[in-house]
This record gives sequence, structure tokens and C-alpha cells, in this order.
Amino acid sequence: MFKKVIIILLSVFILMNAVSAIDSSNWTTAEVGYETFKIPPKYENPYQSDFNMYEFDENIHVFTIRFVNPNLMSLYGYYIEHHSQIKKVNVSGHDAVHFMGYNRYDETNNSVLWFSAGEEFYYITWNGENITPEIKEIVKSASPSKYSHDEFYEILNDEYQNYKIVNSIESQRYDYPSSSDKHHSFVSFGSNGVNFGVMS
Repeated sequence: MFKKVIIILLSVFILMNAVSAIDSSNWTTAEVGYETFKIPPKYENPYQSDFNMYEFDENIHVFTIRFVNPNLMSLYGYYIEHHSQIKKVNVSGHDAVHFMGYNRYDETNNSVLWFSAGEEFYYITWNGENITPEIKEIVKSASPSKYSHDEFYEILNDEYQNYKIVNSIESQRYDYPSSSDKHHSFVSFGSNGVNFGVMS
């Protein structure tokens, strides 16, 4: 009896995977950052596409793939600050962060999925709250991440902490009266941490 239950459960699991599987053999591809992503037919012919971004529509929430390394700290900090629904997930073998929110301007529920491929970081945006089989297939088409589970989340957490430090310093700058000596403060990040000071 127990063996029959196991066989039935395995059969159901295999059938569910078969039903949700997607044939992406006829999909086009797009190069974003250092990756080549498969693009579903409904997102072909983008509004614009370059090294940093593939935008299907002028409204980036409809569907966008973005290479975020050049602005990792500011973009990730922004998404953390502006989304209340955030989940750690695993998508097609990639550790990821799934942001969900309601956009009152276009009256849609939108998602943003952050993940890494190789040593680089990317996000995908789309209309909807669920990680669809199409989104999974797009992530699957990217290279495996070179970061472990802990390293991936530690990098993003460090970037968010840096974001908060910079925002705190910037807000303090504007609290001080301007000087007639025309001095300007600065904040910079480097391999030795955060630096700030005053320039004439």
C-alpha cells in the first residue's frame, strides 16, 4: 500500500512538471550585461535594448531585464526602501530576491526579481505577483551564479547597509548651513570602505 502511494505521488509530480515545462527552443535571445538571455515571443521587439538593459515597453514594469552592477548599491537600496513585500526565493537554481508591489500610476501589481549570473547581478521586472514559468525559463537561460547562498545574500545586505550610510551622510549634509567659503563635502566608496571629507 505504501509503495502504491509513493508511486502515485511520483507520477503526479512528474505530470505537474511536464505540464509546467516550457519549450523555449524557438525563443529569441538578447544580450544584457555579460549574459545572453532567452526572450519569450510576447516580449520580442523591445522598446529599447543596450548593454545595460532590455526594455520591452516604455513602461519598465511590463518587462525589463537589467544589468545592475554599475548601480548595485543605489538600485537595491531603492527597491528595499520602496517595497513592503520581499521574499528570498530560489528560481531555476539561482538564489534570488522577489519584490512585489502595486503601482498606482498604471494600476497593476508588479514584480522585480534580483539574482546573480556568474559574478554579475541582474533583475527582471514584469506585471504580476507570481514567478511564472516564463520568468523561470529566462533565469534558467543565464549562467549559474558563482556565489554561494550565503555570499549572495551577504553581498546584497552589505550594499543595502552602504546605501543607508550614504543616505544618512547625505541627509546630514543638507542639515548644515552653507558656508560662504564655498567648501563642498563628498562621500565615496572604495576598497577601504566609506570616505568623506571637505573639498575647497
